[in-house]
Amino acid sequence: MTAPVYHTDFYGDAFIRDPIPHYAQMRALGPVLWLEKQNAYAVARYDEVVEVLRSADRFISGRGLSLNDDVNALLTGNTLNSDDPLHRRRRSVTATPILPKNLEPLEGCIRDIAQALAAKLAQQQSFDAVREFAQVLPFSIVVDLVGLSDGGQDSMLKWAAATFNLFEGFNDRSKAAFSELVGLREYLDEYGRADHLKEGGLARRIFDVAPQKGFSEEEAAQLMRDYINPSLDTTISATGFAAYYFAKYPDQWDLLRDRPDLIPNAVEEVVRMSTPIRAFSRYVAEDTEIAGVSLKQGARVIAVYASANRDDRFWNDPDRFDITRNLRKHVGFGHGPHTCMGLHLARREMVNLLEAMRTRVARWQMTGTSEVAMNNTIRAFARLPMRVEPL
Repeated sequence: MTAPVYHTDFYGDAFIRDPIPHYAQMRALGPVLWLEKQNAYAVARYDEVVEVLRSADRFISGRGLSLNDDVNALLTGNTLNSDDPLHRRRRSVTATPILPKNLEPLEGCIRDIAQALAAKLAQQQSFDAVREFAQVLPFSIVVDLVGLSDGGQDSMLKWAAATFNLFEGFNDRSKAAFSELVGLREYLDEYGRADHLKEGGLARRIFDVAPQKGFSEEEAAQLMRDYINPSLDTTISATGFAAYYFAKYPDQWDLLRDRPDLIPNAVEEVVRMSTPIRAFSRYVAEDTEIAGVSLKQGARVIAVYASANRDDRFWNDPDRFDITRNLRKHVGFGHGPHTCMGLHLARREMVNLLEAMRTRVARWQMTGTSEVAMNNTIRAFARLPMRVEPL
């Protein structure tokens, strides 16, 4: 069977500004598509996305996740761009400091930042839900709790956005990202070493764990970089969308206020609906097929997580925001061996923020025109004017 051709530019501005209708069109075309503009296959339905993510032997990450091989060469050496058994070894280092039991000592600090922020915003009432709400806690985590020097903090968000723009590899956003990352490499070369990291911070602990797993200090420095960019943009994206969805669906905020036990599930529903990382590609390691469509070794297939999370073949009424929904199988944090290793930290940040806002905010209300962040991979707001009605 031949894959139908999808002609719209998956990384084009129009798609990024309003992706949900495009995902529906992709799912309607078939289980496997040929993206004409990207010269790659794509899967946009839930079952096929999960198949690709589970089949790490057929659809590999070690050749990189970008559509551009030059970009893949630049990003090699981290946990994301690797396959087993090396991926398992790297992840055993990078994931250890952010396992739930190892995050427990940070819980008090996360809670204190969240409570102080909620108190400030409830008093302030009007604010930008991106800059003044969504960015605050993740930024504090990266600069302070992760233990990086503050020498590059003014550029962290710019570097994070550049990294995710590189996964397309060819358009103007990707080309601009190359030059942006020169500054990140220089910063990490100078400050991304054990003696420049805060004692007890998450990044510093990489250098404690790595030798036990047979990694050198140079390799530990590379692994530590896994914490920099994913710690920022993904959590900022989901947190901004939390404000958006609770403003759009006030009945769900009422429900959350009445039932705080639903807060963890509400976080999962926000992640499903927003799906911060909308897609990554995989390299086809051998001749294979998906849903009867033959794929040749050397091709690229893009797994569209954001579309899978809205597939009505799997989800009931998927475009409805419902914090009581059974969300055990959403792919907002990925799936399979490359499931997001930072999901526990992201959950703790968002849970603490919602808990803090629940006791101070009666209503969320959007007060102006929102602005979409134009990024190839991350779905997020650049600006989201918000007003809250304090309790």
